[in-house]
Amino acid sequence: MNEKQMKIESKSNYNMRNSIVSYYLLLMFTVFELFLSNQYVHARTDKFILFIVLTSLLIVSVGIISLSYVLDKNAPIEHRVVEHKPIFSFSVTDYAFFLFFLFAVITTLVSEYKLDSLTGGAGRDNGLVLLALYTAMYFIVSRFYYYKEYVLAFFLVAGCIISGLAILHFFYIDPLGIMTGYSDNIVNDFGTTIGNKNTIASYMCIFLPVCLMMFITYKSRNMMILSAVALCFAYCGLLSAGSNSGYIGFFAMLFFMMLICVKSARLFRKFMLALAIMFFSGKVLRVFSFFLNDKSKGFEAIGKKLVYGNEVFLIIIICAVISLLMYKAKDKKDLESIWPKNILTAIVLILGSLVLIVCGYMFYKYTFIDTTTDIGSLSQYFRFDDRWGTHRGFMWINGVKDFLNFDAVHILFGSGCDTFYHVFEPHFAELSDRFNNSSTDCIHSEYLNYLVTQGILGLSAYLGIIVTTIYRALKTSKENILSLVFVMPVITYAAQSIVNIYQPITTPFFFIFIALCECLSRKSNPVNKIN
Repeated sequence: MNEKQMKIESKSNYNMRNSIVSYYLLLMFTVFELFLSNQYVHARTDKFILFIVLTSLLIVSVGIISLSYVLDKNAPIEHRVVEHKPIFSFSVTDYAFFLFFLFAVITTLVSEYKLDSLTGGAGRDNGLVLLALYTAMYFIVSRFYYYKEYVLAFFLVAGCIISGLAILHFFYIDPLGIMTGYSDNIVNDFGTTIGNKNTIASYMCIFLPVCLMMFITYKSRNMMILSAVALCFAYCGLLSAGSNSGYIGFFAMLFFMMLICVKSARLFRKFMLALAIMFFSGKVLRVFSFFLNDKSKGFEAIGKKLVYGNEVFLIIIICAVISLLMYKAKDKKDLESIWPKNILTAIVLILGSLVLIVCGYMFYKYTFIDTTTDIGSLSQYFRFDDRWGTHRGFMWINGVKDFLNFDAVHILFGSGCDTFYHVFEPHFAELSDRFNNSSTDCIHSEYLNYLVTQGILGLSAYLGIIVTTIYRALKTSKENILSLVFVMPVITYAAQSIVNIYQPITTPFFFIFIALCECLSRKSNPVNKIN
């Protein structure tokens, strides 16, 4: 797939606003990712301030130019519309975003902690200010995005650098001196210009699906090679992050990609090849570890199996052979015509359902029936109690109890944007006594955090954004395959968010890709139809 095939607007409609959005995305995909003023301790503040600056410049620039078009009677009508639809026509996702922001405003007004709800200062900076910037960015990018191949190319290059740093830090190699002077426990938990292992995993859940889907969908040789290299870095970066939240996103990604790719012989062949390359890169990481005498932070249970397990070689061989046999098929058009996509889709759905049923049964059994049997490392997945998920269980159970004790207004609108710290403060003494944590500013689940801090209405609007984005993007992918590249990081990030937290480091990318999905959903010109 090349730029000509991916183009979503005619050149005659291209104007300065499109350029500004492209430059904004380029800066977010490169400078924002890599920027760090000093060491790790500055990462979140650095990203927060830089996002405010870049997004404010985007808003002001696009606003001034749009106003000039309105005032200029000679401005072509094409500069006042996008893809044959007025800028102010709204989709169901747009309305969900409107409601999300409106409820955040109301949440702040009814909160007992108005200043913290405005700034997010008591939490991870996810206050009304940041939500307002997300909203403005979403509407600007979704209206004025114009595909430029170099933007995604730079995203892949910058992601390789981030992934490379994650891998090096995993093996206690710190080329930039980011971790100099920190204690051992901090060094073991943090790294790169992104943050701790959970934040790194969150980033990889954005970066990895983009790499994988670009390799599968693009026809341009150069972009295929670049995305293949980036795929290897991203997968090894995910393994090096050592966070179970990343694996939740990873397996959700594989399931949805399989569900999408079985509908086309060409996509399935490249998906199998991509899996072979990806899993093989994990074995290269094993060799790298061997030459460093396995001096590392240590892989989590799943990561250890993926890196050291010999059965992974069988997966690599099977995927490579399937891809090769399909490539050698004499008449690929005939293969596409006889491809049993409905049968394969049913098989994938059945297998996915069986996995969910088995996991659900094990979770129920070891949480409610057999609470004493030692199940080893499986306990961190299937035995839910106060200690589950690095004592996430303690925060989830008590946080939800606190929420249920709210009055009716705060049940609907929450305690205030990103104010979980204040809600959970009565539990700090027990948290310190039992888990040696003096405090916490989040419940360690984006969805529960939105529930407690922005109420049922805020969470519902947020879920509405995600669900409608995914639905519309998958529908659009039948006409514009680029939509698959943009929607997969949304799906993967949404999955890992079940046990992870929002912050101004990786969450901005989530909203950017939502905006990109919405932009393509608004386009009316079919591009590269796959069915």
